[in-house]
Amino acid sequence: MWSIAAAATAGCSDDGTASTADTTGGILPTASTTDGATDGTASTTATPPTSTTEGGSDSDNDSESTVAPTGTTATSSTTDPVVTSTTVDTETTDGCDCPANFKCKYDTCIPDLGTCTTHDDCPGDSYCDPDGECIPYGVPADIINDPECQKDNIPEGITPVVQCEWSAVADPANDPTKNSTYIYTTPMVADLNLDNDPDKLQPSIIVNTFASIGNMGRIGTLRIFDGRTCELQLQAGGADEPDDANRPGYSAHWAIADLDNDVPQGGRPELIGYHRVTSNNDSGPLNLYAFRIVDDGDTPKLERMWYGRNCETDTLLNFSSAGATNGPSVHDLDGDEFPEIIVGDQVFDRDGCILTTWSASGANHMPVIADVDLDGQMDFVNHRRVAGWDPMTGEWVDKPWFMPANQPGGFLAVANVGLYSVVDGVDFEQVPEVVVLSVSNSIGRLRIQSLTGETKWGPIQLYAKANETIGQGGPVTISDFDGDGQVEFATAAATYYAVYDPDCVAALNGESPTERPGGKCERSPAQQAKNLPDGVLWVQPSQDLSSNITGSSIFDFNGDGAAEAVYRDECYLRVYDGKSGDVLFSAPASSGTGNEYPTIADVDGDFATEIVVPRTSFNSCPAMDPLFPMAPKFVSRPGFVVYRDPLDRWANSRPIWNQYQYSITHVTDDARVPPAGTFVNNWQTEGLNNFRQNDQGSTGKLNIADLTVELTDLGTLCQNQGGTIDLQAEVCNRGTNPVQDGVVVQFLETTDPNQPVDQAAVVCEAVTTKLLAPGECETVTCTADLQGGGTVYVDVDPADKIADCHPGNNLGADALDICPG
Repeated sequence: MWSIAAAATAGCSDDGTASTADTTGGILPTASTTDGATDGTASTTATPPTSTTEGGSDSDNDSESTVAPTGTTATSSTTDPVVTSTTVDTETTDGCDCPANFKCKYDTCIPDLGTCTTHDDCPGDSYCDPDGECIPYGVPADIINDPECQKDNIPEGITPVVQCEWSAVADPANDPTKNSTYIYTTPMVADLNLDNDPDKLQPSIIVNTFASIGNMGRIGTLRIFDGRTCELQLQAGGADEPDDANRPGYSAHWAIADLDNDVPQGGRPELIGYHRVTSNNDSGPLNLYAFRIVDDGDTPKLERMWYGRNCETDTLLNFSSAGATNGPSVHDLDGDEFPEIIVGDQVFDRDGCILTTWSASGANHMPVIADVDLDGQMDFVNHRRVAGWDPMTGEWVDKPWFMPANQPGGFLAVANVGLYSVVDGVDFEQVPEVVVLSVSNSIGRLRIQSLTGETKWGPIQLYAKANETIGQGGPVTISDFDGDGQVEFATAAATYYAVYDPDCVAALNGESPTERPGGKCERSPAQQAKNLPDGVLWVQPSQDLSSNITGSSIFDFNGDGAAEAVYRDECYLRVYDGKSGDVLFSAPASSGTGNEYPTIADVDGDFATEIVVPRTSFNSCPAMDPLFPMAPKFVSRPGFVVYRDPLDRWANSRPIWNQYQYSITHVTDDARVPPAGTFVNNWQTEGLNNFRQNDQGSTGKLNIADLTVELTDLGTLCQNQGGTIDLQAEVCNRGTNPVQDGVVVQFLETTDPNQPVDQAAVVCEAVTTKLLAPGECETVTCTADLQGGGTVYVDVDPADKIADCHPGNNLGADALDICPG
């Protein structure tokens, strides 16, 4: 049986046995497989040899010839996706004694696959070597992928497409929750392991839905959807249940985290949210509660774990009202590897027991949790307080250097905004600032607040022209929008989405503030024409006259270091160029608006980026987007929609967005919470310093897969006979980005050996069953009834659903070409 799938590593004088590398485990590639740095550098796989001398097919010695054998058995197989870069001896001896159709190269008999100019010219699981010959991967042994595989630049004019969407229940005639389709919560994304297979990456989308029908109408329903298809997976708390026991606050945001530390053993994360205590009216209170996912036979289901309570007195702890738009966050405060749950300045343990001295009024806001003074302890930050967690007393202890000022609060974010904060004994270059959006008389104002509580910039009023509605403003996002090495911050209000930049001060005459070395204010000509005030980099009209507190999210879609902004107002989802504010993409997305924002993550486990956009019905919108006339015509629709680039050319993203106060380093890709002792601040992490932005996690920014396939276990195929035959092929990933499971593999047959492959008929299909990291392979099989007399081909990903570095090698060599003799 012959194969080019994973050639032998031995020389011609050896015994011909292929070396077997260690297999890799886990869903995501580790730092040893693919560079997780945010610069997107490729894995350290050895590059193809630089020169070769082909040996002849005759042997002058008595040693046994070595032929590239089948690299795997019939079961799934993997190749270690990392080798140390080495210098390959490319001198080929003439000691191989190869059968017909094979040749000797790199001291190994390999199938003669022809000549090439690029890797795309080579069939199946082979690459183009510097001599212009197609060589099976694994020959030489450390050539297991193409480390140069990187995504191309995104061409202008490419319009994202709908991957999937949900706007109605599947059976409205029999589903009491049929009217519950509005969404005011930020969609959360996490792999909940609903398939009971930790080796597959299959994220879900988590939201609350509601029906807006009077005081009784806004009953929340927790719904969980498949990120690949947008099909409903699980739900709880809706109108189909007899009481309020499971009902969430309709506009309260969820947090997803592994509370019991069982994810490494194949367990599942938990869901933590705010429970609506009574459905009598929207003014009733909330309390904290959590769900786990358990198996009911072969079917997973949601099971309520607990309500937030005083465990000593068994008293439930209520706060706020059912219309609140807050949500919990999850962090490990004491380093015991089990996280705590933060509700305002109140702290609960993983069992729902209150740890702090209870104060209902202290639960009505969303702080930021991080180690802001770099003492190794987790800290609480809001506009009026910075406090460290004391695990002995179970209380927040105020920092003595914080000087509270009589400043209004509101939405806040934390990042290194400049050299504004000075804390005794702490490197001032590493200390962050707090950006606060406060509201007074229904008008939002932005300021930079030092870590010690002083206002260092602003407050400035949110942008609007004279006589236009300003509005309150929504949650703040922070990123380096213009690529100058200093961060800016963005927010939306009633009539504008704007990016604010402390570098934009006319009196500085183009120089940066002393606190922001290297910062620049380079407005585009279109923005210069608007005569913008100090502190504003760019603005674009938007429409949010309902709540005017909607949020945005950030992502570097093309991997150039400058972030793009993603915002949905009442009418349209738009993606803005971070530097100029130009609208790059727009699509209809209606909403009556809460304080939700679009989510950016890998929602389907393909290691590519998607945008999840929440919606409600809303009709007071222009028929066409005045900022982007190429957008589709406006349509009002509830539910949510997922957008993707049609060829997955956007930079890669993590498969997680787990809480409203999202800042990347507080959660792992599989929803575990880093212990306090190992937690790393976002702003101290190379390539980050942002808030409400996603990044690549353990994959490089622009890494891309390269699927290959080749027939294995040729056996009867080499005899060119018909009949019922088990066909086998090895699918490999020779790129730099992982590939999700479920990739289609087609086996095809021609009726004549000379018939072109485009006339071949599909005789059977198989799919891959696991994630393939760079350099990994899996054997797939299917049974076919062959006519005989022709030849057999195999094709991986025939519909081109996976972003592929070399799509030309997705078709394997035909069976007769790789049969010996």
